[in-house]
Amino acid sequence: MRIAAGQDFLEFCASTSDVDKVIERFIEAIGDFGFTASAGGAWAGAGGSRSYRFYFNNWPKDWFEAYMAKGYMEIDPMILEARRRMTPFLWTEMGDARTFTVEGAAVTAGAMEYGWAEVMAIPIHGPSSYQGLVSVAALEPVTMNAVERAIMRAMALAVHDKAYEAVGFGFSNRSPILLTPREADCMRWVAAGKTEAEIAIILGIAPATVHYHIENVKKKAGTRSRSEAVALLVLAGTV
Repeated sequence: MRIAAGQDFLEFCASTSDVDKVIERFIEAIGDFGFTASAGGAWAGAGGSRSYRFYFNNWPKDWFEAYMAKGYMEIDPMILEARRRMTPFLWTEMGDARTFTVEGAAVTAGAMEYGWAEVMAIPIHGPSSYQGLVSVAALEPVTMNAVERAIMRAMALAVHDKAYEAVGFGFSNRSPILLTPREADCMRWVAAGKTEAEIAIILGIAPATVHYHIENVKKKAGTRSRSEAVALLVLAGTV
């Protein structure tokens, strides 16, 4: 029944461009897997420039409002773990990872107190710094075999892609950071862990010149530190 429900959803998703209907059918389909709530969204950027948006969300209103008001999204172990993984995983499979920080433990405790018994996260990694995530939750324990997990992953990818095509990431899109050849040279060596003095020797220029180029890059990237600038450049594939 679950596999059939998943296949029906995938066929429907491929046959329509109406994202609202796709999301509606997705919510219905995950019910056959035992999940009663879902959300899909993405974040992009690094450090203080990171931004996010939801594509869809049918979590219970009281839980979602509490989740956002308490700042859980910034410390949620499921979200942090999704940034490290490529494949879907269950909340109950995280073990000690669910409480690897005091803040993370607070999110876990709050979720358990609310009544959530299981959450499944499906990470979706895109170009540059784009990281999508579809999560589904249940108030009762859920078990799935390997085929059902694969179907769930395909469903999550399908609804995410439809929502992204219709909504886009919007406000998070930023102009590319354009570097001069010398700025790029300097930042590649910064990324390699070299000091300004070492970079100066490697490139055959003065340390003050290296510092000048690095500061210019920080201004272009809108960052306060060179490490944050490097992170943005690496994510964008510039260095």
